Amino acid sequence: MSTLRDEQREKTRDRLFSTSMRLFLRRGYENVSIDDVVRASKVARGTFYFHFPRKDDVLLEAIARGEQTIVARLRALRPPFSLQRSLSTATDAFVEVWGDRRELLSHAGSVALRRIGADPAVRDADPLRIELAAQLDRAIEDGELLSVLPAQILADVFLLQVFTGLMAWSARGEPPLDVMMPAVIDLFLHGAEGFGRASGA
Repeated sequence: MSTLRDEQREKTRDRLFSTSMRLFLRRGYENVSIDDVVRASKVARGTFYFHFPRKDDVLLEAIARGEQTIVARLRALRPPFSLQRSLSTATDAFVEVWGDRRELLSHAGSVALRRIGADPAVRDADPLRIELAAQLDRAIEDGELLSVLPAQILADVFLLQVFTGLMAWSARGEPPLDVMMPAVIDLFLHGAEGFGRASGA
C-alpha cells in the first residue's frame, strides 16, 4: 500500500517538475508563478508546496537531476582511463543537460550558489564534486596530472570554470558550447599562458 502511495507521490512530483520546467522555458522563469504551475498540472496549491517549498526548489531539482546524469556518465567510463576523457565526458554531459535550457542557466546558477553559500556541508556531500575529485585523484596517482593542490580543490576549480563558461554562454549565446567547453578543459589543464599553445592558436 505504501509503495503504491510512494509511486503516486513520485509521479506527481515528476509531473510538477516537468510542467514547471516547460513553463519556465516557454515564458521565462520570472514570468511563471506557482499558481501557473498548479493550474497547468491540475493539482492543489498545497500539493506543489509539499513537493517544492519554493519555486527555486524546482531549479534545485533540475540541478540535482543534471548532476545525476553527469555522475552516471563518469562512473560508466571504462579503462583505459584518461583525464582528458573524464573531463570531456563531464562537459559533454553538462551540454546535454543544459544546452537547450540557456534561458534558465543564470537563475539555476544563482540558486546553486545560494545553496552552497548557505550550507557548506551541501557542497561537501555533492556527488558530482566527489566523483570529479575521484577522477582527478586517479589522474594524479597515474602521474597524468601534477599538482600541488589536492584533487578536491582541483575538482572545485574545474567546476567553477565550467560554471563560468556556462554563465558566459547563457548571457551571450556565444561562442557555441561545443567550442566553449573544450576551451574550458584546455584552460583548466594548461592555464591561460599555455592555453593558446595547447589549443593550437
